[in-house]
Amino acid sequence: MSNAIALLPEEQVVTTSEKGTLTLTTKRVRYDSVVWGKSNLISITLDSVASCGLVTKSFPLLLILGAIAFVGSLTQRGEGFWGLLVLAAVLVAAYFFTRRAVISIASNGGEAILVPTQGMKREVIISFIEAVEREKLK
Repeated sequence: MSNAIALLPEEQVVTTSEKGTLTLTTKRVRYDSVVWGKSNLISITLDSVASCGLVTKSFPLLLILGAIAFVGSLTQRGEGFWGLLVLAAVLVAAYFFTRRAVISIASNGGEAILVPTQGMKREVIISFIEAVEREKLK
């Protein structure tokens, strides 16, 4: 499946994501993704972009509880030790599995493009956001 965008008159591609799902042109931002039965095709014109940024969500409480369980395991012997140690490992793993980061590009009308950043370097994400800002302000 091709993520090539049909350009409008006098429109040029400024930059695109590595996988080609997110495209910035001189007139719009377009997200085109198909993954496991779910598809998204969202296009926002640059004059309608209200905000863009990198949004992260995590649950640091899981790390705190994991640390408490680990410290608690040090005071136990036998099954109590192993039980708390396993609980600590599960809580820390849950923290890392539930962390999420997305590029968020919102329009004036409330529609938003949310692009998962898995596998993308922070510098590339920031560069894309800055490119959107530059094009918007032209």
